[in-house]
Amino acid sequence: MKKLIIALSLFGLALTGWFVYLSQQSAESVARVPVITVMDILHASDLQEGVKEAVKKQDDKAVKEWLDKALYVAEEAELARSDIEYLGSVQAEEYVIFNANRALFNEAFEQRYYRLEGMDDLKTQYPQAKDLFAKAEALLAKRDSIVENIATTLANGDAPGKAEIQQAKRMWQERYQHNLSSEGE
Repeated sequence: MKKLIIALSLFGLALTGWFVYLSQQSAESVARVPVITVMDILHASDLQEGVKEAVKKQDDKAVKEWLDKALYVAEEAELARSDIEYLGSVQAEEYVIFNANRALFNEAFEQRYYRLEGMDDLKTQYPQAKDLFAKAEALLAKRDSIVENIATTLANGDAPGKAEIQQAKRMWQERYQHNLSSEGE
């Protein structure tokens, strides 16, 4: 009986030691997990704004400088070698430029929306945003419908004339004047 108790005690001690070893290994591997990912770096607001400004100015050198900063962050965060290599690749550059062009499309579209303008030339200027075109056109149609309804109301339910349409457009623009004035910022 004593041998059985001693054997069970040794087995329990060995099992406890094994679990302690596994928990230490797990804690060490968790400590090596980066707290930031490649996507976190590529979608950081300062990087996106910097690349967007560089793309707007057609400054390839500035785009590369922003990617160099991203590369530095990745190295400091001790990301995997494959992630660091990706940040230094042509694909990463194309990715941030693609996203910058989409952001520029959104900004340009928003201003045109408030100014009661169309977006046909934006389609050729920003082909990277082609998946956004249908939704943007739907927004323009809804906006034009609202302006038309305002004009009809001004015409007391009759078909609006040029004067009512112009007044409806002015009313629309006055309502969104703060959006128009933020364009230069």
